[in-house]
This record gives sequence, C-alpha cells and structure tokens, in this order.
Amino acid sequence: MKNINKIAIAAVAVVGAWMASASAQSTTEVTVNLLSQLSRQNTGGDFTFDIAFGSLNGGLSSLLTKDSSANGAAGFATWYTSNSRSLLSWNGVNGASIEDTDSFYRYYGDDTSVETRAGGPLTSIYSASLNNRALAFVTSSTGGVVQEVGLYDFGFNWGNPTDTAAFPVGVYDIFTLASNTVTAIYGSTNGSLGDNGTVLTSTVPEPSSASLLLLGATALVALRRLRKNV
Repeated sequence: MKNINKIAIAAVAVVGAWMASASAQSTTEVTVNLLSQLSRQNTGGDFTFDIAFGSLNGGLSSLLTKDSSANGAAGFATWYTSNSRSLLSWNGVNGASIEDTDSFYRYYGDDTSVETRAGGPLTSIYSASLNNRALAFVTSSTGGVVQEVGLYDFGFNWGNPTDTAAFPVGVYDIFTLASNTVTAIYGSTNGSLGDNGTVLTSTVPEPSSASLLLLGATALVALRRLRKNV
C-alpha cells in the first residue's frame, strides 16, 4: 500500500515539476527510496553505508580501462569519486534497518505538501558531453577506510532538465535502490533475502556475471562511436 501511495505522490510531483520547468531549467525534481536492505557480501552483520546517486563520467565502459590504482575497495572508491558526478548522497545508512517506511523515502522538489520532502529541486548533473547513466555507488567503511563497495545500474539515463518537450523526462527522476530494480555491476543482489531482498557490497570490485554482458554492450557502443568519429 505504501508503494502505491508513493507512486501517487510522485505522479502529482511530476505534474508540478513540469509546470515549474520553465523557471527551473537547471534543476530536477527527484524522489529516491531505499527498499532492499544493504549488507556486506563477505562479512554480513550490522554496518552503515554511504550511497552516492550519480553518473560515471566515461560510462560503464570506463571500468574496463581503469588502472591498477583502482584495485581493492578503497582504491576503487577513490578512483570512482574522481571520475563521477553525484546528483545526491545518502550517508550513514544502517543497512539492516532499511524497510518500506517514510524514513527511507526522500523527495526533493517544490511541492512542500509531500510528507517525505527533504529539500528543493536538486541541481541537475545532466551533461551533453558526458555519460548520463543513472548509477548508485555504495561504500562501507571501518575506521575511516573503505572496506567494501558496490556499483549498481538503474537501467536509465538522467533526464535533461531543459528538455521540456520530452515530458516527463528531463524534469523528474524517480528511482529505487532495491534488489529487483538494479543490475549489480560490482557487488551483488539477492531477492530471496528479506521481504524486498538484499543489495550486497564486495571487498573486491569485480564485475558480476550478469553485468559482464552489460559492460560488453557499453564497450561495443563506445567503440562504434570512436570509429564513427575517426
């Protein structure tokens, strides 16, 4: 029932965002929620996680050309942060406490009547020259050192907030971090753990078997574009 209510709220927010788009060309309305619990793949237990929702500047194909400094969880976290853009961050999340409640829903926009409103519209990270694939990057640290990471693909691109002709794309983004809504690039997902499954991080950032096909496809697209431009 709560999911249905949230969808209804989002639909209202979409209309409001579209009407306000003329005066908010560089911002985007956003609703984000956490639905699956977060867990460390190798150690399990009760840990906190930091989540960055954004895009990798070179797209997923750049994962195939990163250097050895990005090996290991901490090295990869440094590399990813230096080569990505974040739309928003959600830090200090207790992975084991995630459930389908308002505590794990956030709305950013002009509609102050939305009960989960966390602030005004966010500054868009859309770029005409950089890759705009919507990704979630999750880290878990101990003693200030990143121990495990996860990278998850939502399967769509962030909208261009100036493209009002493509309603509702461009003025509104809604996404859910859950085992059944993302493809794990690094880390994994398990739909059988808990009510809404579990999203797991990993100590060693290696592509999952499912994501190898996705990485191969993005690399092929990048190669075709390179050949076309030469």
